[in-house]
Amino acid sequence: MKNYKNRSAAGLLTDFLASVSAGDPKKTASHFDPEGYLEAPYVESLGLPSRIDGRGPVEATILNIFKIATRFRFSNIKIVLESPTEVVAEYESEALLRSGRIYKQLHMCHLTARDGQILSQREFLNTLLFADAFFPNHLFSY
Repeated sequence: MKNYKNRSAAGLLTDFLASVSAGDPKKTASHFDPEGYLEAPYVESLGLPSRIDGRGPVEATILNIFKIATRFRFSNIKIVLESPTEVVAEYESEALLRSGRIYKQLHMCHLTARDGQILSQREFLNTLLFADAFFPNHLFSY
C-alpha cells in the first residue's frame, strides 16, 4: 500500500486532476484535508460558489460540474515552482459540455499540502498565456 502521507504537493495535484478527468467526485474530494478548500473564481460563471470548504462540499460541487460537462481532460501540465508542501503549476483544461460545445481554459494553480492531503487549492485563469494563445506572433507584450 502506498504511503500517502509522503505524497508531494505536485503528486497530489496530478492525482487531483486525474480524478476529475476520470469523473470521480468522491475520489477528487478524498484528496482534500477535511478542513481543506478549493478556490476557483471562474466557476462562478457556472453558477457555483467560487470557494468550496471541506470534502463534502468539494464532492457536491464536482458532481454539479459534471451535470454541465460530461468529460474533462487536462494537458500540458507544467510545474513552475515546487516544494514538498507547495506547488505552482500551469495547465490547460478541455471540457465537453452537455450542449456538445468544447470549453477550453488555461489555468494557474497554487496548491498547499500537509500529510499527503490538500489544504488549499487556488485556481485561476492564466491570462498571460491566454493572451499568448491569441497573439502567437508575440504582437502582445507584457
